[in-house]
Amino acid sequence: MSIREFAAHLGVHERLVSKWEAGGSRVKPRPVNQAALDTSLARSDEVVRARFTALLAPAGETDLLAFVDAGVSKSAVPELMSERELIMAAAHEASEHAAAAESTNVGPTTLAQLDADVRRIATEYVYAAPAPMMVEMLRVRRRVYRLLDGQQKPVDTSHLYLLAGTLSGLLANASTDLGYLDAAGEQIRAAWAYAELSGHNGLRAWTRGMHALIENWSDRPRNAVQLARGGQEFAPGGLARVRLLNIEARVWARLGNDTETDRCLRAAESVDGDRREELHDEIGGVFGFPSAKAAYYAGATCIQLGRAEHALAATERAIALYSSGPPLQRSYGAESLARVDNAAAHLINGSIDGAADALRPVLGLPEDRRIAQLGERLVGLRRRIAAPNYRNAVEARGLDERIEEFCLETAAQTGKPRL
Repeated sequence: MSIREFAAHLGVHERLVSKWEAGGSRVKPRPVNQAALDTSLARSDEVVRARFTALLAPAGETDLLAFVDAGVSKSAVPELMSERELIMAAAHEASEHAAAAESTNVGPTTLAQLDADVRRIATEYVYAAPAPMMVEMLRVRRRVYRLLDGQQKPVDTSHLYLLAGTLSGLLANASTDLGYLDAAGEQIRAAWAYAELSGHNGLRAWTRGMHALIENWSDRPRNAVQLARGGQEFAPGGLARVRLLNIEARVWARLGNDTETDRCLRAAESVDGDRREELHDEIGGVFGFPSAKAAYYAGATCIQLGRAEHALAATERAIALYSSGPPLQRSYGAESLARVDNAAAHLINGSIDGAADALRPVLGLPEDRRIAQLGERLVGLRRRIAAPNYRNAVEARGLDERIEEFCLETAAQTGKPRL
């Protein structure tokens, strides 16, 4: 078959097949595409069959340790699962068995393990690729759902609803990063229902903020403002309130309202920072709002209003804080978006070289970390590069071509239309 025919057979873009065919480590087939390639090319070894069987299993149901029971050879293990998958599968088996051994439907060991799972996922998500993390989110949430189908003490039921809400919120965040805003909206509404059932104000506040962001990205900014304001009812102070005020400021900036934007920013600066809350301060990760993220939000808000100098200062602070902070707390998504806003500020100031320097790490991101918001923001950046003052600049054309290639590769990997 020709490359075009083979690409059509696999259901992918022909350029992606060309890159696979060229070899090298830059673009590799995803596992599901690898399985399709193995089948199409008639490979029939035991490893491929085992991998394909695992991939076809319903999400969350694959039992990696079943391969151990089946007597798979040691040499085949690296092909079937990574070292981390093997270790985590063994740990999950232990916690599941311990839960079954407890005398009640939900005991302290089970709840402690589920709490630990949520903390781990919320922390890991800031530096891990979204798609694989979704599998883990689903695994834990399905376990919570199974427990809720049983009987437990009211206090434990409330705890399980809180866990279901945080996991649904995490899934909403991941759906947003992957570009599925309708799915994100459905997940965040479920998260709000669980927040109400658990009566947890921290989750109520965080959920309202996440829903406001989803509405803003879905071109419904007026709804976003109401959601951000509604969340402040449950956040009298601390990081939860700072986050909601910063979200509201971003939406007002998008609407071009300088007065309301500045009001929110001033209010955020005067928030009582001594108030601590479990979700935002103790669990943190996706649920946190550290100084680096606050600086990134401030930069994004200033870019919306065309305040280039303020945007430069804020985004440079965000980049510096992320770069110098602990690696396991370095949010590649927020840092990359801050770099795009930094590039936009440089372009407003007439510096194409500054923009190119800011974007270099972004354009080198692995495909699995290219969140949907990046593509949308880069489209806006290309509009700035197309302005008359850059139209004949060789450096501007070169940067525009690199951004276009980035968007093309991202579209090929995700199967979504090119931005």
